[in-house]
Amino acid sequence: MRYSLSLNVNSVVYLALIICIAVINVASANEQDYGPQDPPFVANRPIAIVNGDLIDATGAAPKLAYTVIIQGEKITDIGPSSQVDIPKGAQVIDAKGMTVMPGLINANQHLQLNPLFKAPVADIPLDQLKERWAENFSRMPRTAFTYLMQGVTSMRHTSGPAAKILPLKKKIDSGEVAGPRVFLGGALFISRQHFDAYYAKKNTNQETIDWFSENFAYKVVDDIEEATDEFLGDEYRYWKLYLSDEQYNGHNDFSDEQISRFIEKAHQYGKKVDVHAGATNIGLARIAEFDIDSLEHPFYGSFEVATSTINKLVNNDVVIATLLRPLVAVAEHAMDPHKFSESLFITSMTPKDYRLLLRYRDKILANIKDKSQPGRALFVNQFADTKTKGSENAVSDFSGLSYNMIQQRRQRSIENMRRFINAGAKFSIGTDTPTFLNFPQQDPYAVEFSSLISAGLPPMDAIIAATRNGAQALGVEDKLGTIEEGKIADVIVVAGNPLADADALKRVFAVIKGGVRYK
Repeated sequence: MRYSLSLNVNSVVYLALIICIAVINVASANEQDYGPQDPPFVANRPIAIVNGDLIDATGAAPKLAYTVIIQGEKITDIGPSSQVDIPKGAQVIDAKGMTVMPGLINANQHLQLNPLFKAPVADIPLDQLKERWAENFSRMPRTAFTYLMQGVTSMRHTSGPAAKILPLKKKIDSGEVAGPRVFLGGALFISRQHFDAYYAKKNTNQETIDWFSENFAYKVVDDIEEATDEFLGDEYRYWKLYLSDEQYNGHNDFSDEQISRFIEKAHQYGKKVDVHAGATNIGLARIAEFDIDSLEHPFYGSFEVATSTINKLVNNDVVIATLLRPLVAVAEHAMDPHKFSESLFITSMTPKDYRLLLRYRDKILANIKDKSQPGRALFVNQFADTKTKGSENAVSDFSGLSYNMIQQRRQRSIENMRRFINAGAKFSIGTDTPTFLNFPQQDPYAVEFSSLISAGLPPMDAIIAATRNGAQALGVEDKLGTIEEGKIADVIVVAGNPLADADALKRVFAVIKGGVRYK
């Protein structure tokens, strides 16, 4: 028996069209379901993170097989996966076997620095200085993207110049550029005495001094009221007081009255006060007497921080921004200078930059031939002496210090961190990236997190330092820092369990900031 099926031409065309549309729709749906969103970066689709182990950073124990629902910019639902409904059209991220946690907050990070150069540099010709910084500024969008891919959804940008950083911040906020939330201090508020003394030591010419005072990280302060008035706007979340490392003698830095007025005015206008304190026990003890909100990198390597000062800071609930990385980076590179020969650095740097890094590698190798002898400075400017005396607290270069000495200072820095931990200090995690040889390529945040745990901080407390405490230091703990319903959806998923393996923070699987999936 023979069967026949006849279709007219219109029917065939119609059927083919239906099939094509179905294929296109399936392809589109599949494309949306995998990987990050394309720009512009605006929350336009619900996200469901399902089956993950949730660490919400509130202090609660991990919750297993949980789902987090994100709609718009906010977290709207959290619960056991079996009890949470997934919104129609949501992008589903299966986090089974992984950990869901708040986005990381870096307490001290920079967009404009280059880890191959020290900053500031005051003793090279001005045209070279401008060229170097123009290149640094041009790299900022790439740097911002790198930080975000490492899970840093918010960063405290602890220096200026605001004229360069603020435009990039606005592009990130508008969704034009992928990067962390940038919380600005706007400048390092530095006394005229401190500023002048630094450049006098460098024999800096007046033209270069003028450039630094207007175009670099500083706001040189002659009058507290006048200097701070331009930083009253909402775009500035905090003010940073940058004190000299020299011991205060009554006239070489801000007076007690000036510091008190600075803090009073900051708090009056809703700004937190962050401080780079003098690198002496006297300097740390002095600033501990004031009503500051956070303190930068007190883990100095040349002295043991006084117990009385640590206790005073703890009792005053001052948030300690860790910043161990810049204090120990060179010492740790000196343990294995051949690491610079690896592809990690070769493939992530321009040929020009990589040649400079190899010069540093070779100097380190020369310096450690006799580990007890003073070493040659790694970073040398055109007009600098190649064997300058190491500063009292230097661990960011050899500069006349022996290998053994920089390792001793590294150990003392770690011990000072341990003493703050034992005293019950409240930490936020900062890396000061990318200061000299403090490379973003090496996941500095994950390394800093690991260092805290190695020094004795319980892993859950380290996660809270990375998230909730960072939000507190910025005064935004009602919006960020924990995974709770109604909070802004800054969420990361890491492959592994950071409570058991600190290196899990190096394996960031997904990054969601403000309801947008970037990774």
